[in-house]
Amino acid sequence: SPSSSLSLPSKTENNKSYFFISLCCCLPLLYLAWVNRHYQLDDALIYLRYVRNFLNGEGLVYNEGVYFNGLTSSLYSYLLILAGVLISDLQVATILLAALLHASALLVLSETFFAKRPLAARCLFIILAGTFPYFFLTYGMETPLFILLIGLSLYCYQIEKFFWLGLFSGLLILTRAEGIFLIATFLGGYLIKYRRLPDYRYFIIPLIFIAVNLLFNKWYYGAFLPATGSAKLGQGQSGLWGDGWLFLDFGYLSRLIFGANHFYLFTVLTLAALGFSTSIRLPENRETHFIVLAFLISYSCFYLLLNIPNYHWYYAPYFIFMMIYCTEGLFLTGTSLVAIFHAPRWLSYLPLLLLAPVLIYWASGISARAREPFKPYKDIGIWLSQNTEQTTQIAMVEIGIIGWYSNRPIIDILGLVNPLNARFIGERKFAEWLKHYSPDLILIHDPAWPHEVGAVNALAAGRFEPDPRFDFPNYRLLRKTLTAQPP
Repeated sequence: SPSSSLSLPSKTENNKSYFFISLCCCLPLLYLAWVNRHYQLDDALIYLRYVRNFLNGEGLVYNEGVYFNGLTSSLYSYLLILAGVLISDLQVATILLAALLHASALLVLSETFFAKRPLAARCLFIILAGTFPYFFLTYGMETPLFILLIGLSLYCYQIEKFFWLGLFSGLLILTRAEGIFLIATFLGGYLIKYRRLPDYRYFIIPLIFIAVNLLFNKWYYGAFLPATGSAKLGQGQSGLWGDGWLFLDFGYLSRLIFGANHFYLFTVLTLAALGFSTSIRLPENRETHFIVLAFLISYSCFYLLLNIPNYHWYYAPYFIFMMIYCTEGLFLTGTSLVAIFHAPRWLSYLPLLLLAPVLIYWASGISARAREPFKPYKDIGIWLSQNTEQTTQIAMVEIGIIGWYSNRPIIDILGLVNPLNARFIGERKFAEWLKHYSPDLILIHDPAWPHEVGAVNALAAGRFEPDPRFDFPNYRLLRKTLTAQPP
């Protein structure tokens, strides 16, 4: 029967030494995080602007005085606030928090999947996943926290600590609502294994966590749920990001993550496929591997069926498990070759010694390319802060970097931080938002994106005109004409 103990198991001395060595394997991760300390993802700066306003006494809002919830992850927002209290430089705080969560996730997952493997397997996984370029591209978002809580939940399910599983499951939901698919998979696995429902006491604390957060949202913002969920659904329904199964359009990640190195991509995919196909047939941790598979299938169906845009941070579960099974594949390759050719056992380490350094070298080379904010957006944001009044309202479709550096009231055409606009996008009423908002300036691309058709129509109607002071290639700034009449 499952354990109902409320305490986590104590570690043996051997486990303590393993933990220390594993901790040392996080040093490459910390170094690469420092190299990328200036990286600023557009959506991540939406979080930071909320936090900056809160710490400045203006409330947990994006635009001062507008209590609208554009925070995807409640738990991550609270952790960012705590980090901001401890570290005054919010950019440093967000990168440091991401690195600590990333490293913690790898330590937990190494214990979950490689506890019965040689220490070398544990260390190799941490180094492979700690240098893998993808994860550094998610810094500033809730992604490292999401991965950590996935790992903690899997670990607690594996060792049958269901009180702690309930607690971490509640925190998982507060991090990303898509965590519900992992929780549903756990529940299904429990019912199959024990043929009964879990003890109701395991649900009390997570339900309290979720209820308190929902009540706070209702009291503070006037709605139980953040607006980002409906905004993403509206974006998918609009067709502006593509039709069909948009989530399968992830080819752009090849350049971002693998540096267009097809050998690197092919090697990782081949090893991961080998590692998974072998692991799921072994009795050791078989149930965990089936849980992973069921979770990824249900997670994928959610994004595919709702045609949610293919933002790169949504792919985090695939890449973290890819690293796990790639590590398994590295070890299994040598073992399989020895068994097939009846070679001496020491040859089983040969593929590991040949391939692992190459993978780490390729990954580190890509991850060590210091990334900074998208320069045109940063420069535009600074220009707006220097050439507009403090109260100037500016509308645009990408609000993160520009909104952060301009520090001006922002109207988000896509509706992440403004009411109504997400619904208009989903209904394909791309010009409707201008009937409800009256910006002083509108920033558009040149040529204009389909999302910006409302601004183009307003320009053609004479309600807006190009701002002659604005001189940035591939962008246009439209200002309201003196004779403009309400639509």
